[in-house]
Amino acid sequence: MPTPSSAAPVQPDGKGAPGPDVMLQDIRRQPRVLSSILDRREEIARFAADHLDPRASGRLHAFGSGDGWFAARAAFHGTGAVATSGLDFLLNVAPTLGPDDRAVAISMSGNVDRTLEGAEAALARGAGLSVLTNGEGGRLGALGGPRLSLDIADLAPFLCGTSSYTATAAVLGFLARREDHLTRATTDALPSFIEEADRVCREVASATAGPRAEEGGEEGGASVPGIRFLGVGQSLAAADYGAAKCVEVTTIPAWSDDIEEFAHRQYWSMKRGEIVVLLPVDAASAPYADATADALGRLGTPTLAIGPAEAATSRARHRITTPGTKAEAWLGQAVALQLLSYRLGIANGTDPNRRLHLKNDVERFAVSRRLTRLSLLGTGA
Repeated sequence: MPTPSSAAPVQPDGKGAPGPDVMLQDIRRQPRVLSSILDRREEIARFAADHLDPRASGRLHAFGSGDGWFAARAAFHGTGAVATSGLDFLLNVAPTLGPDDRAVAISMSGNVDRTLEGAEAALARGAGLSVLTNGEGGRLGALGGPRLSLDIADLAPFLCGTSSYTATAAVLGFLARREDHLTRATTDALPSFIEEADRVCREVASATAGPRAEEGGEEGGASVPGIRFLGVGQSLAAADYGAAKCVEVTTIPAWSDDIEEFAHRQYWSMKRGEIVVLLPVDAASAPYADATADALGRLGTPTLAIGPAEAATSRARHRITTPGTKAEAWLGQAVALQLLSYRLGIANGTDPNRRLHLKNDVERFAVSRRLTRLSLLGTGA
């Protein structure tokens, strides 16, 4: 039987209907959302013990697309559990599973095609399958297996994933037994961190984004020719997440890569004036991020470093220090990247609060549904 959570949904802040800055509201409510996840640690631990402990030689797998895959990679890094994309899981992991394996399908809507197909393939192999979702779980929830819901009330339809992303990563961290993955001290530090990170992101956006009249661009077009997100180890997932957020709420071309591999496969195609975001996670990775910032500074490249105090990157033009330990760097990096995409979107003129530049492109939007959510084609969702 399905196992929905018993927690009350995390509602908006109780100050009436969401305002026009709904994405910013969603970012700022994350301390309360994550505090609610911490309150549910015992429930999450019971769910893991009941449904996600592999038997004998089995392994724990998590799979999903987009934010779900990024969150699983951030949460599972170094734990022995395996995170894969929905397509990779469907084609290469599910066929190898057996009754000793456990898998959790991640989808907030429950309607992403490849994640659903992967879940069906895992069930066909006899593996234990659970669903991490928000609400009833759509088509995934209809499969009838154990279900854990984030229970986060949406502030608005078609809202860019912010609080749902960090909540997903937090839950997955606890499912994989990462006891240091999220602490109360860090969630308590988040409100002041959000305001400071927002100040820096405003600086970056005002210095680099705006109309591109000299190139014949329309008012509100991006003056930034591109943005590169560079991570290492655990923060490779954050780099992918940062690029995805920019794609969703701006028209600025965005890429992600490993800090070192960027020099080998992206640097030579990078245009002057692009932003480079560096995501060191500890004292070992900081010197490499610092050296990259120093080298790119010789081109005048704007650089932003986001990482914990022990990963200080003094040569970056802009810096954001994340709260908590290096094991919690994923959280501060995710929140800062949300704010960066939001501020770049505002400067870009694409309104990240509604993302109508996506939905109003009717043909492109319809094709997007053919790519990932064929069952929703023609519904406007």
